[in-house]
Amino acid sequence: MDLNSASSIVLQVLTQATSQDTAVLKPAEEQLKQWETQPGFYSVLLNIFTNHALDVNVRWLAVLYFKNGIDRYWRRVAPHALSEEEKTTLRAGLIANFNEPVNQIATQISVLIAKVARVDCPRQWPELIPTLLESVKVQDDLRQHRALLTFYHVTKTLASKRLAADRKLFYDLASGIYSFACSLWNHHTDTFLQQACTGNEAAASNSLERTLLSLKVLRKLTVHGFVEPHRSVEVMVRNIHLFLYLH
Repeated sequence: MDLNSASSIVLQVLTQATSQDTAVLKPAEEQLKQWETQPGFYSVLLNIFTNHALDVNVRWLAVLYFKNGIDRYWRRVAPHALSEEEKTTLRAGLIANFNEPVNQIATQISVLIAKVARVDCPRQWPELIPTLLESVKVQDDLRQHRALLTFYHVTKTLASKRLAADRKLFYDLASGIYSFACSLWNHHTDTFLQQACTGNEAAASNSLERTLLSLKVLRKLTVHGFVEPHRSVEVMVRNIHLFLYLH
């Protein structure tokens, strides 16, 4: 599927698929279903849902089709599996810009990135975690929040894997980023308290959301990232510091 010639066609059909008229909706859904296994289809969807100038409903639908496609066609052994070349391009595109302005779409993008991470991270996607760690430190509020939201969903998904080899990988990940996660929580908590004291409610609310996301990441790492968290010197020392910080 050639991206330049296909994007306008797919966009038109996605627009029809958001119609309330079943005579328009049904044929559009059938066409989209036929395209699910076409090479390049998911690259077109990525271009559509990352284009903030397009209609929100159309972008939302593009995200959902992309997310469903991950479940069906991302694994190598799946019938009509995506090519490794296209997956490489898609992975790069998904983490190129954490700047989605619509909260609901941002959440869906974070979830679909986590779905890809469940299959590919870290072996086929070693740059994901380093990119997230750098992105949660940027000064731009929107980008920082979207990266932190994605960091949480990725951590949550990787923590849920149960095979021994996957557990070992998550232990290694947790050991490598635990100190950073703690410092991230400390930073956002400090920022929230400072803004709350100044009476800046809007800024304090945004900082509180970042604080909660950081805490959720830290919880996943603490509970699932160590064989026996209560016997880990690093975890115990960090939690003592957090306890003293809060009191």
